[in-house]
Amino acid sequence: MCWLRAVSLISVIFLACTNGGQPSYKSQPIQIKPEYKCIERNLQYDCVFYDVHIDMQTRNVRFGFEDDTLNNQKNVTFKNSTMRKLPAALLASFRQVELLDLNGLQIEEIDTYAFAYAHTIQKLSMSNNNLERIEDDTFQATTALQYLQLSSNRLTHVDLSLIPSLFHVNVSYNLLSTLAIPIAVEELDASHNRINVVRGPVNVELTILKLQHNNLTDTTWLVNYPRLIEVNLSYNQLEKITYHHFVSMQRLERLHVSNNRLVALNLYGRPIPTLKVLDLSHNHLLLVERNQPQFDRLENLYIDHNSIVTLKLSTSHTLKNLTLSHNDWDCNSLRALFRTLTQPAVDDADQHCKIDYHLEHGLCCKESDKPYLDRLLQYIAMTSVVEKQRKKEPCSAINAIHSVQSLVHFIKQQGDVPLQGNEQLEAEVNELRAEVQKLANEQIQQQQLLERLQAEIDTNLRRYHLPKDELARPSDSLNKLFTHLKERHLHELGKSQVLIKKAD
Repeated sequence: MCWLRAVSLISVIFLACTNGGQPSYKSQPIQIKPEYKCIERNLQYDCVFYDVHIDMQTRNVRFGFEDDTLNNQKNVTFKNSTMRKLPAALLASFRQVELLDLNGLQIEEIDTYAFAYAHTIQKLSMSNNNLERIEDDTFQATTALQYLQLSSNRLTHVDLSLIPSLFHVNVSYNLLSTLAIPIAVEELDASHNRINVVRGPVNVELTILKLQHNNLTDTTWLVNYPRLIEVNLSYNQLEKITYHHFVSMQRLERLHVSNNRLVALNLYGRPIPTLKVLDLSHNHLLLVERNQPQFDRLENLYIDHNSIVTLKLSTSHTLKNLTLSHNDWDCNSLRALFRTLTQPAVDDADQHCKIDYHLEHGLCCKESDKPYLDRLLQYIAMTSVVEKQRKKEPCSAINAIHSVQSLVHFIKQQGDVPLQGNEQLEAEVNELRAEVQKLANEQIQQQQLLERLQAEIDTNLRRYHLPKDELARPSDSLNKLFTHLKERHLHELGKSQVLIKKAD
């Protein structure tokens, strides 16, 4: 009986532990560490990662083989992947990488030690991501980094001067307000930002600087870059250009300052001897005659869409292209100018002229004995009219509302004006307002679409490493892109046919 009781007791304990035949504990899921290996290579990359997906919560991710000596690939890229946070594990495994392509991975954050082992990286691309800030010590170990692409992010801070090895940098289409230029960079594109401060040490290597579409108000910082060949400062807030900031430049060939607020141009004190292209279009320039020594040396001069009255060129000028439309020309000066233009150098023309102006040589001009005095008197008269009107009846939204209400009340009080007629008129006005609003909305949508298309063209030009001509129309840039893709396709097709013949 004792042994029977013992067996019964063991059975009870066993049942209690198994919960009536079922395990009394829940099995814990085993966390699998995500691992990614190179599964493909092509002519450009010897390591292509596919379908890598890393979010902000992903931990303990592994790239490549456990034996790091097998991870000796030098050109790495990703396809069909997203990487919200760039982990340190990638370059901890691949320590011989020279080219790393991280474009379009939706990266929002970079791990503190992501580049701790990036001693060999020479080219790094992180364009078309969602980066907002790059900390100052991020690239501390990248002593060989020469090419850096960070365009089309949301960057508000990146100190490029902390990467002295850089040769080529692109930080365009971001939200930067300060640009720190590295000491040895040769080409820098920081266009389409909010830059109002440029700083950095003296750099005698910088040759191409693109800063169009920013918020710059002065050019004093240019003296630190005496070896520049091309400078693009279009679409900023500059009010004057003076030779003092260019006096040390002996290689400058192209200077673009269109679409600014220029009212003063002083390049006559000491002309830039090597300058060939000067774009001053779409500004507020009035007096430019004293810059003739500089203009005579140029090959391309764009001064359309200003307020220029007179212009002089010597018979020995070297201009090949000249734009003059949409100015305030004096006819006598215009006739004298065209006598010095021995070849058809003028590339544009006016279509319609204001009152008191007429077309001559395809440009609107005004006859006057003293052109600048005439413009001054005209300006004073216009200012006087505006000031008198302002004193007599200051502009007020409340007054405008009261005027409209008084007019409506007057119409309703008139017995000979039927109410039905007023209702019909009001309906027509409302219909017209709705139509105008509709057209305005359509115009805004079309403009936004056009801007998106232009941005897409610029992105593809950068993607296929094609140079962009700032003066070319978007359609010309698109044709250039199509031509390049066609040639590239034919080239690849030819290579495929050769391989097929070899295989046969």
